[in-house]
Amino acid sequence: MPNVRHKGAQSILILALCLLFAMSSQGQDSTAPQSRDSVVAPSQDLATAQGQDEKISPVPILTGSTFYSTKVTGGVMQNSPWLVPVLLVPLGDKWLVEARADYYPTWTHNLNNSSQQYLVTNEYGLQYATVDYIANRYVTLVAGRFLTPFGMYSERLYPYWIRSLQGAPLAYSVSSNAGLGGEMRGSFPAGTQSLNLNYAFYFSSNNTNHILATNRTTGGRIGFFFPKHRFEIGTSFQQLLQGDHSHIVGIHAEWQPNALPLTLRSEFAHSSGTKGTAYWIESVYRLSQVPHLRSLELVGRGQQVLADPNLSLAQAKQVGTLGQDTNQGDFGLNYYLGRDVRGSASYGRQFVFNKDTNIWILGLTYRFIMPLGPAGGVH
Repeated sequence: MPNVRHKGAQSILILALCLLFAMSSQGQDSTAPQSRDSVVAPSQDLATAQGQDEKISPVPILTGSTFYSTKVTGGVMQNSPWLVPVLLVPLGDKWLVEARADYYPTWTHNLNNSSQQYLVTNEYGLQYATVDYIANRYVTLVAGRFLTPFGMYSERLYPYWIRSLQGAPLAYSVSSNAGLGGEMRGSFPAGTQSLNLNYAFYFSSNNTNHILATNRTTGGRIGFFFPKHRFEIGTSFQQLLQGDHSHIVGIHAEWQPNALPLTLRSEFAHSSGTKGTAYWIESVYRLSQVPHLRSLELVGRGQQVLADPNLSLAQAKQVGTLGQDTNQGDFGLNYYLGRDVRGSASYGRQFVFNKDTNIWILGLTYRFIMPLGPAGGVH
């Protein structure tokens, strides 16, 4: 019985962490402008705004970010610089080639053992490389290695410059996050300007190459976006076509109220296989109304993993953090040093049976963008 009460208290603490930031925003001036991270649906397309006689001349772009982090988990320190370049090459008005890669060496040291030498590892990968064909304003066809459209974190929030907390949610590992094959995606008004429907469906083949490794899966995502309320809710599914043929279902939601520089978002994922169930709730509040603190952002996240109770010891070890019931709460600060540099710091407490752990992360991110062509823009 004491263990039950202890677990219940942990869960309440984690959820209260996120609610605290949402409630604290009520004390701020509700007439303040939105933060620059807010997304507002465009009222008209560029062609209409500039005139039908003007033509956009796109140029290739090299963009991306560099990131340096120091992470301490239970006395083990990891120092890691990241380089994440993104290449965009438009081909006419209908085609786009895009790719994102990463490279990150890691120096690991156990702070509890001063005699231990640093362990150095080097990792690199190709996150995606696709050829996109824009069939019309409602349909885009994609071929190559792509990020699977499950939930919103993998496609929209994963890059270090975008994510609010540098540690990824535990639920991120429930689904397969990369595919090699084809995809169809797009969006359209659902009979009214007050509701937009976005969709993405895909098929992925099996690949065992260490850079292009993917599973044979199929799946998709459907989202409903309400522009006036700045609210989106959607559902995702993924079917594994190899191994145990398990399936995964998920729900995601995000809300940015018009009156406040606040973002509330959440994801839920459940696997019928060995990866169990996981969810997270996150709140992000920009102190844009407070003098001298306009560049500061407060972040809170609560998350929980409910492991499959039928896992064997070998299976639990194979799925890592998804192999044990886990509660975790995180609190973070982001400070924007101009438009392209951001410093971040966070503290998390992870509650696992007989092994609670502190997680500290310090990071510095630089975002860059470089046109690779001699000219571009609207003519």
